[in-house]
Amino acid sequence: MHHLRNNLSRFRLVTFDVTDTLLEYAVRPERHYAQVINAVLEPRLGLTVREEQVARSFGRCFRTLKQQHPNFGAGRKAQQEEGWHWWWRTLVEQVVVDAAAAAAAPTVPERAAVPPALLRAIAEQLIDDYTHDGQRVCWRQRPGASELLAQMRDPARTLGIVSNFDPRLEIILRNNGVAPGQVVDFVVTSYEAGVEKPDPAIFESALRRANGLTGAGTGRKEIAPHEALHIGNLCREDYGGAREAGWCAVLVNVPPNDKNRKLLESIPSEHVFTGLPELQRRLESPTRLEW
Repeated sequence: MHHLRNNLSRFRLVTFDVTDTLLEYAVRPERHYAQVINAVLEPRLGLTVREEQVARSFGRCFRTLKQQHPNFGAGRKAQQEEGWHWWWRTLVEQVVVDAAAAAAAPTVPERAAVPPALLRAIAEQLIDDYTHDGQRVCWRQRPGASELLAQMRDPARTLGIVSNFDPRLEIILRNNGVAPGQVVDFVVTSYEAGVEKPDPAIFESALRRANGLTGAGTGRKEIAPHEALHIGNLCREDYGGAREAGWCAVLVNVPPNDKNRKLLESIPSEHVFTGLPELQRRLESPTRLEW
């Protein structure tokens, strides 16, 4: 604990990414999606989608919708229907249509025609599942999350969340033992900030939030960017965005794909960890960590 305090002594603000940093999917999303979709389509249309079809459809539809309407539809907030809910419902419905078309035999394309009422029912079910997760099948903490958060709690340090996410995040965090106002001090989502990581503006928004909580402006010195540390799992969004904002950053659980392998070539190896337990062991070691 003494060494952890020393390694973190310069930081008055520590923030975390969420997905695959503090939390992870309890089951692969394509598996849960397929189960929900098939529970509706099999008895009504005699149609069964496979997990791999759902995964391919989700990837294609997500990329297209994100390009057309970035940041979970945040630009639609002023319209009648809330942007994020419209965005996810649209995505799920597109995934179902795409996966159903792949599952239907070419000779009976009419089987792939899913009625709008069924599309809406599937979408609303999945949105509710990934928000409230009443059966605890969607989300769970990453190994070491509770331990590291507990060790980092300090009256002199503010803990926060900076995540490319929609407004459901606070509910999800609370349901998974990372309650805002208790375990962490604040949450900044891209939807709220109006920009997504790696835009430095989302980190600047988090810094303003932290300074508001610590009483900066009432005689207490403001937290400076170099006194902030961000912990995430994506090279460009988390590490690159935080560094561009003047923060320090480390990576955990980096996805092992070609894009990240290339990006990791320019990131110091001492800033990259397999997971939160390894990061905590390194912070607790007597060797000073070079930020």
